[in-house]
Formats: sequence, C-alpha cells, structure tokens
Amino acid sequence: MGRKRDFIYVGEPVPKIDKSSHADFILNYQRSVLLALVKRELLTISQYERCMDELERQQNKASK
Repeated sequence: MGRKRDFIYVGEPVPKIDKSSHADFILNYQRSVLLALVKRELLTISQYERCMDELERQQNKASK
C-alpha cells in the first residue's frame, strides 16, 4: 500500500457563504441534494415536494 500524503491548499481564501446573502445558492444546493436522493430512490417525489415546501417556507420566514 502507498504512503499517506498530506496536501496543503495554497489557493485564494475560500469565501464564506452565509444564509442572508447567498440564500438562493443554498436553496438550489439543497434542492440538488434532494433531487439526488429522489434519483437514487431514497426519497419519493411526494417527500421531495414536502421538503422543498418546508425549505421555501424557512427561507421566506428568514427573509422577513
């Protein structure tokens, strides 16, 4: 077996993603995760729709 190698990131600083300024990105990311679960048949379409309703409700509540 090969030797364990450690890697060090030397690029630009990774930007912070906060809920207020990146709400649409976060919602789309959550949507993609849910759709991946549907595709793998770990979630039904009905469960996906209920989750999306809840996520959108939470986003609307936070933006008020």
